[in-house]
Parts: sequence; structure tokens; C-alpha cells
Amino acid sequence: MALRHLDRRAYGTAELAAVLVRKGADAQVVDDVLARLTAVGLLDDQAYAADLVEMKHGARHMSRRAVALDLTRRGLSSDVVSAATDDLDDESDWAGAREVAARQIRRLAGLDDATAWRRLAGALARKGYDPSVVSGVTKEMLNNRRQEVWND
Repeated sequence: MALRHLDRRAYGTAELAAVLVRKGADAQVVDDVLARLTAVGLLDDQAYAADLVEMKHGARHMSRRAVALDLTRRGLSSDVVSAATDDLDDESDWAGAREVAARQIRRLAGLDDATAWRRLAGALARKGYDPSVVSGVTKEMLNNRRQEVWND
């Protein structure tokens, strides 16, 4: 059962244990199976966490805080979470927020500034960015939008 689940997608140890117990497997058997899978390298929390950070922060541009919260919700230990998110800093959060905002601002072309501000700030907040990042990036993008209008 564990191998079938791992064939579909990657799991963390705690996450896979919860799935197996929920499916009716004995807790002691689950512990033994997970120990064997970890020993042979089929279950690796560090690699799983690194892949999730790359996907969530790198591709989906979620904030560092949102990524750490997602890893914790998946049952990864605080040591694994902090090791996986060590490379993320304030600058990576600002860069990710600018990327989200740049994509979003194109959709807001015909809207007034107040509506554009609200929608852009909402999009960034849903990605988990800090209010100071949301405010700064939103202000920056709307100022750039105004500059483009005046230059045209």
C-alpha cells in the first residue's frame, strides 16, 4: 500500500503514515514499513521538503512564511522545515511578490487605481506575503503603471 502511494506522488514520513493508518493499516506495521522505506531511500523528508520549497516558492511564488506553514501542515519536523527554507530571505519574498504582481497587473489594465490596488493587494495577501511587502509592491506596480500611461 505504501509503495502504491509513493508511485503516485512524493510523501513526507508523517503524511504517509497518516494516510496508511487512515486506510486501516496497523500503526506498528506502518512504523516498520516507513523505517524500511527510509533506510532504502524511498522516503526522504529533506528531499521532499526541498522539492516542495522549489515548487511553492520558486514556481508558484508563495511567500516564505506560507511555504513554511505548508511544510509544517504536511507533518514535517521544524528542523526539516527550517533547513528547507534557510535559503529564502526577504529579497526572495520581494522578488516573488513582484513576479505575482507583474502577472496580475496586466489583468487590471482598465481599472481605476483603487480597484487595482485592492485586487493586487488581495492577490499578494493570498500568497501569504507580509503586509509591508504587499503594500510596497502594490505601490511600486501602480506607480509603474501610471508612469507607463504618462509616457505613452
